[in-house]
Amino acid sequence: MPDLMMIDRVSLAFGGIAALSEVSVAVAEGRVTAIIGPNGAGKTSLFNVISGFYRARAGAVTFAGKDILALPGYVRSKLGIARTFQNVALFDGMSVLENIKLGAHAQLGANVFSAGIYLFWEQREEHDLTRRIERDVLAFLDLTDVSDRPIGGLPYGLQKRVELARALVMRPRLLMLDEPFAGMNTPEKVRMANTIRRCVTEWGTTVLLIDHDMEMVMGLSDHVVVLNFGRLIAAGEPDAVRRHSGVIDAYLGAA
Repeated sequence: MPDLMMIDRVSLAFGGIAALSEVSVAVAEGRVTAIIGPNGAGKTSLFNVISGFYRARAGAVTFAGKDILALPGYVRSKLGIARTFQNVALFDGMSVLENIKLGAHAQLGANVFSAGIYLFWEQREEHDLTRRIERDVLAFLDLTDVSDRPIGGLPYGLQKRVELARALVMRPRLLMLDEPFAGMNTPEKVRMANTIRRCVTEWGTTVLLIDHDMEMVMGLSDHVVVLNFGRLIAAGEPDAVRRHSGVIDAYLGAA
């Protein structure tokens, strides 16, 4: 498969502390790529560089052939990059549907001035968005029955699905998932893994994820990248990475 995104020798530092040191990763289109490593390895820092939250000291990130490091985060979103976060970042006082709609705000045509008077085309745009969410996203993630319920009263595993729905609402080409299995019980993890795989097989989404659950990561991923102290120490198919001596020493353990 061709590469949708190329991370080329990216470095990041906070003061005199190196968070990433010349990290290079190829993300193949239509595949699941996982980034693993111990706490503090640089995984979330790399996600934040790709998303635009952090500015790399050196290196390049190309997405669909376009260098994106100089672009603001909202432009990267419009290019087709979406992400979730390690901790659920939803609004308790809003409904499931309202939270999901927030995932589309960067790509809607309404601006501050026109939204103030709420012209006809903004009403039509919101109506079309709601119908598309109901038709595609809610049904896809089995959230139709809870669409009007407030987020605050929902179980944690269900909230994680809503956050995934918010990231999927604009059908991104690249879906970045920061610890999608964290805090879930085993049935919830299995359901989430199946949903992620369906995003790839049915929607053609490319997935880049971080997680500490090695059983889920190794079973779901097509390609695994391992970081340690901000450096790349291994990359390859799950079985090969699992047997890599450097990965065993740094992370997985001999058992």
